[in-house]
Amino acid sequence: MVAVKNKHSPKIVEIPSIRDPIQPSPGFAKKQLSQFKLDVMGLCQYGCRYCSSNAGNYLRINQESFADQTEEQLGERLYPAAEPSLTFQWPDVVERLEKQLARKPKSWGAGQTLVYSMQTDGFSPMAVQSGLTEKALRMVLEATSFRIRVLTKNAVVGQEHWIRLFQEYPNRFVVGLSIGTLDDNWAREVEISTSTPTSRLAAQRKLQEAGVATYGMLCPVFPDVLDGQGLEELIDQIQPHLCEHVWAEPFNDRQNWRAVQAGYAADSTGWKWFTEVFESHCSDRWSAYATELYVRLRDKALSEGWLGKLRYLLYEQKITANDAKHFRDLRGVLLQAKPRPDGKSTNRFLAPFQARVGNPR
Repeated sequence: MVAVKNKHSPKIVEIPSIRDPIQPSPGFAKKQLSQFKLDVMGLCQYGCRYCSSNAGNYLRINQESFADQTEEQLGERLYPAAEPSLTFQWPDVVERLEKQLARKPKSWGAGQTLVYSMQTDGFSPMAVQSGLTEKALRMVLEATSFRIRVLTKNAVVGQEHWIRLFQEYPNRFVVGLSIGTLDDNWAREVEISTSTPTSRLAAQRKLQEAGVATYGMLCPVFPDVLDGQGLEELIDQIQPHLCEHVWAEPFNDRQNWRAVQAGYAADSTGWKWFTEVFESHCSDRWSAYATELYVRLRDKALSEGWLGKLRYLLYEQKITANDAKHFRDLRGVLLQAKPRPDGKSTNRFLAPFQARVGNPR
């Protein structure tokens, strides 16, 4: 197994499992990633500072209840957004999954994709080491017809054991490692306890060499990656010609930007960018960044012949009139912001393009 650095020892809290671990995934359906999801824990071990799960409905609605249970079990009141080592475990998730699968026919999921996992990382070290990960995957493989989209930041998926498992079930897996930077040192401050970006890229190459289906997940790509040829180097590293698709998105303000900013030196360009964009509310700077990221992705994909694989996820509200013209054909773009009742974007500069090329949602 890959040794995953553990900067913060996990603080494990047992919370009640959800009744049915496999659930619809409308958010990921909009991103064209999956129709269903399987999470095997309430909060994973990685504590990425930009994670959107901390502000999601599940953790938000149950915030105080889970804080009560944390205080009862650990003796201190902790919250996920402030404590990256906090981990919420579902002690009976296997039994719950077993009961759910028993109610379904083997044909369930035919022609559909189930992501493992959407709000947590199902390859968290504890889940892997305890056997939970493999147990859950084999249960789904044997009892359903879903294709499984593995989404993880754990380079362990590039090890021989996991490659053999993926090969054992042809056409049932597609594997992606989320990567948004090539800077291992920065990642140590922001992507707590994950495998390094370098090791994730190495794992993806091993999967590709072994003939395992992969996809690119450049989500999010941070603004400093646009310096020089950083973006193009990152794209080259995932080998898009060997990926089924390539997803990418800019960093969006998720009320956690200060925690992400803290990964940069106080006098750095990255630190100043976060201050200007999210503290001083310079929307033009975010628009320019999101637009440059798209244009460079699109141009590289077009020149190398994989534009049909690109899935650029854009929450488009802050795109300015000057930048909107670069999205005029919306090639490779999936608009993610809530649309108007007629299905068109609330961004008045982008909506006219939808009328010409169709609705990229």
